[in-house]
Amino acid sequence: MFESLGLETWHIWLIAASLIAVVELLLLGSYYLLAVAGGAAIVGLISALVEISLPVQWFAFACATAVVAMVLRSFRSPGTKEVPDDVSYMVGKQVEVLERVSPRGRVMYKAVSWAAESSVIFEVGEVACIERVNGSTLFIKKLESDKGEV
Repeated sequence: MFESLGLETWHIWLIAASLIAVVELLLLGSYYLLAVAGGAAIVGLISALVEISLPVQWFAFACATAVVAMVLRSFRSPGTKEVPDDVSYMVGKQVEVLERVSPRGRVMYKAVSWAAESSVIFEVGEVACIERVNGSTLFIKKLESDKGEV
């Protein structure tokens, strides 16, 4: 197919690996496509050394990509794992009441308007504390005052 350009199959694999790696590192900034680039590079090197058919190259590419993905995953730091409850950090944070909460209203948290509910009535402009989060609704309560202050 690319013989008219003077390219062999292994050249195509190595060019593809290089392009994928450059796109991944310069544009995307993650590491997911590095496994694909690594798989293509491995197949390119193998097919440069040994004459193998195209279907075998594709099979080797799939296997090599899986192996490179597992190797890359082992280098991942344990601190980058996803937090299962991605809203728990909000509990205890302060919000400003945008619409009267009685029992429902709206509050502002980090420049975003949220639906809010409370058993206590809050007026516009008051500051409250997030008690819990359920979906896109913040359940709020009165701020706890320091008991040592007069």
